[in-house]
Amino acid sequence: MDKQPDSLAVRLKSADRLAAAELVDLYYEQIYRYIRRMGFGCAASEDLTQDVFFQAWRHIAQLRSDKMLRPWLYRIATNAARTQLRKKRRDTSLEEDELVDGSSQSWEKVENKELLLQLKKEIDNLPTKLKQVVLLHYMQHLTIAETADAICTGQGTVKSRISRALRKLRKQLEIKNEKNNE
Repeated sequence: MDKQPDSLAVRLKSADRLAAAELVDLYYEQIYRYIRRMGFGCAASEDLTQDVFFQAWRHIAQLRSDKMLRPWLYRIATNAARTQLRKKRRDTSLEEDELVDGSSQSWEKVENKELLLQLKKEIDNLPTKLKQVVLLHYMQHLTIAETADAICTGQGTVKSRISRALRKLRKQLEIKNEKNNE
């Protein structure tokens, strides 16, 4: 792992305000995109992202030394999103260009824009628990272990949710393709 986040965690725990600014600089965009992909609008995503960093600063003492900083931030983001979703269910879909960003090489192999849009729509329609693991593992590039830490569950659960999500996505895309071929 990168040594910078480890030293950053130590500095954060010692209440270093410059470290807090560095934390925001390093992770703001990633956390914002994750929350946005969970189905929140731009303004709500900005508010939730700011709240994630406020909560991280406020509860920095809870960061255990054996835990990595990045999954801990995603856990805070996941909990903030869950809380907001419980308060008010939103039916906001993602903007077309947000699924594929310039920094993500995962989606470069998908050449067919229609297939990509179908995939985006099907990801949006997944149950929340399945959608979270897909977004964290494939879109945010967290490992299985980091994803498990971020959503407070075991690695086996993450693997099974990824498997279920991929089966559902594959099935839905096959159904759509069959309808289009008729």
